Amino acid sequence: MAEAGYVQILKESLEKKVDLLARIKEENIRQRDILMDDQASPEQFQETVDHKEVWIDELNALDDGFQLVFERVRDIFEHNKAKYRSDILQMKEMIRRITDDTTQIRAQEQENYKLAQLKFAGVKQQAQKIRKSQSAVSRYYKSMNGPDHVDAQFLDKTK
Repeated sequence: MAEAGYVQILKESLEKKVDLLARIKEENIRQRDILMDDQASPEQFQETVDHKEVWIDELNALDDGFQLVFERVRDIFEHNKAKYRSDILQMKEMIRRITDDTTQIRAQEQENYKLAQLKFAGVKQQAQKIRKSQSAVSRYYKSMNGPDHVDAQFLDKTK
């Protein structure tokens, strides 16, 4: 009976992984939208990064747990293929889905990385423009209020 419990644990682990990958795909879409929005704040972007970080940690824990349980039941699966045929087929299908989702997530991540580079390059250019403008304003005020400055004078030519 313990064998069936292990099989159920493996299936639940894969189901959780499918769910987490779906969340990550949705968060990648949200991240892309934030990167494309000129009005979005860095805090919004960081929030998506934080969510994904938590989910990736959960994925890693699921992977580790899955591997440990699978090592225990590998021989059982090999010796009782007929008994666990439907379970094995379900798990293979979930693994295929996980592989497809992982590939899609990698593509999303690459797209978002490129968008982030463009956005941060634009922010850097804006910061440089602001610094130059502030410098020009500062030089103007210094020249207008400096020691060499002579106030405008009125010359009365009438006598």
